[in-house]
Amino acid sequence: MNNIQPRYRQIADELRLLIASGRLKPGDALPTEMELCEAKDISRHTAREALRILTEDGLIARRRGAGTVVTTPPAPAFAQPIGDFESILQYARDAVFSPEKMRPATSAEMKRMGVDGSYITYTGLRRASGEAPLAVTTILVLNRLAPPMEELSHLNGSISEWIEGEHGAAVANVIQRMEAVALSKTDATRLGVKPDSPALRTLRRYIDTAGQTILVSESLHPAGRFAYEMKLTRQRK
Repeated sequence: MNNIQPRYRQIADELRLLIASGRLKPGDALPTEMELCEAKDISRHTAREALRILTEDGLIARRRGAGTVVTTPPAPAFAQPIGDFESILQYARDAVFSPEKMRPATSAEMKRMGVDGSYITYTGLRRASGEAPLAVTTILVLNRLAPPMEELSHLNGSISEWIEGEHGAAVANVIQRMEAVALSKTDATRLGVKPDSPALRTLRRYIDTAGQTILVSESLHPAGRFAYEMKLTRQRK
């Protein structure tokens, strides 16, 4: 399988890294299409497509008298309220998981995600409304409940909902843990940010009525693309 990205995406990713690293700051001018053509030995069409991607991602904008400039960092592309189990299911529906690989879980993955037994690993990206990827996601599903790859590729809801519908294994509790981490070079490249960039790691363990972890998911959200929201109500006596 050929995983080489089109040249215009390579150029867009190079510019994205310059912006993420701070070498190109808000208000700084980007090279013109012709300057990109000369510097990168590419066609005008390739340069235009690279700039179009960054424009659609909200990283650059055309300003009168200044040309194409880096914009002020936008608000997070996706926000999820922290509340009940339904809000977690809604995240899985809105931030669609695009699976790329399926294989038996390794002992290192199970140790990192706090499970033991026979699990299947799915890896991929989460996206919302065709935007830049929100997260690199790894999902471990108990072997006997794991959906086929072709089923997962066309799933409209969450994997836990599919498991309940197909196998009758209902989720009783979800344990969620969040922490700040630095992205590895591999994950940073997939997300189009600089290696060691800050990210929010969200680990969710889905536990059935028998107390067994049937599914565990790990998502790495780069800074600026995801946020949690919590509403606190003051109780007055």
